[in-house]
Formats: sequence, C-alpha cells, structure tokens
Amino acid sequence: MSNAIKVESPLNYFHGSFNKSSTPDSLFNNQVDCDLVIKEAPLSAHLNLRGDASDSHFCAAVAEVLAVALPLQPGTYQRNGDSSIYWLGPSEWLIVQEGADPASLEAALRESLTGHISIVDVSGGQTCINLRGTAAVTVLKKSSVYDFEGWDGATANAGSVVQTTFAKASAAVSNRSDGSYDLVIRRSFADYLAQWLLDAGGEFGCRIEQG
Repeated sequence: MSNAIKVESPLNYFHGSFNKSSTPDSLFNNQVDCDLVIKEAPLSAHLNLRGDASDSHFCAAVAEVLAVALPLQPGTYQRNGDSSIYWLGPSEWLIVQEGADPASLEAALRESLTGHISIVDVSGGQTCINLRGTAAVTVLKKSSVYDFEGWDGATANAGSVVQTTFAKASAAVSNRSDGSYDLVIRRSFADYLAQWLLDAGGEFGCRIEQG
C-alpha cells in the first residue's frame, strides 16, 4: 500500500474551467476562443529574502545562486528562465522559482550568503497565476485600485511590479516582456480569485489552464 501524499496546486480543480457569458451553455468548451487565459504556475519555491542591498557581496551571492540579478530599483523585478526576484522594499525581496524545491533553494542561499540576512519559506502560503490574452489588461484595470494605464503591450513597463489589491485581495502584479501579467497571490484567496476572474472575464471568454 502506497503512503505517497498527493500534492495538488491551489487551482487544481479549476483547470479547464471556462466561461463566456454571451455563449450558449451547449458551447461551453475549451474550443471556443477566449480573450483571457489564466495559467497557474506549477508548485514553486517562494522565499522571502531580507538583506543589505548596499552589500556587493550579498548581491553577487544571490545572483550566483539564482542566475538572476537582484533588483535594486523600487517597483522592479528580474527574471531568468523559471526564476524571478521581486523588489518588495529597500531590504526585502520575493524569490519565486517555478517547480523548485524550496528547502534545497533555501539551503543553497544560506550556504552562499553571509552577514545579517533573513530567508523565510512562504511557499505554502502563495501561488502564482499568469493572465494573458487581448482582454488581460482590461480585466487588470477593472480589478484593482492601481492605475495600470500604460501597461498595454509587450514592452510597456515590462519588468515592473506593484503590490496592490486585486479583486479586494492582495497581490504582487508584474508585467512580462511577452505582454502577459504575473500575479503572486495568497493561497487562501486562490479559490475566490479564480471564481472572480471567471465571472469578470465572462464577457470576453475566460479559461483557466494548468501552467
């Protein structure tokens, strides 16, 4: 008898969900075109990092472990492959590495970093979703109090991240160079946000997929 524990992502039961308010029920399927596609990232390592941004050794060590430069400008992030580092404050960052083991990543950082630092594993409390499609920025604008004017297009504000509200839940929203948007959200709000997005995106056609 296997004792293996089945691990499911926060939006596991929403994968394949579809809504288009102007389409008859009989046509509700994944073949209908959608202007808003939501993809949930695979289970990932989410680490909160604190350290001295003015310490060149600290910045270099982080870059060496993650192969991503530590963002030092407010409201920016850096991404390379499946690894992202988000600026949260003058001495605070969020590291997200898709599909990675958080314990192994934390151990690698602790081995390389010296001095006064803090690394907290927050993987169990967060997840990341990606919004893409022609209606993505429209839904983004009507979902938040932040002014996303100018975030349209593949290069506008690419590399930016803001900490704001999204459908009354907290989120870190970033703009990728391919014109899509990543949202880091609390796991406890994932179910609510999935249902909210399906409703808000219904007028455009909205589908939730596994990343």
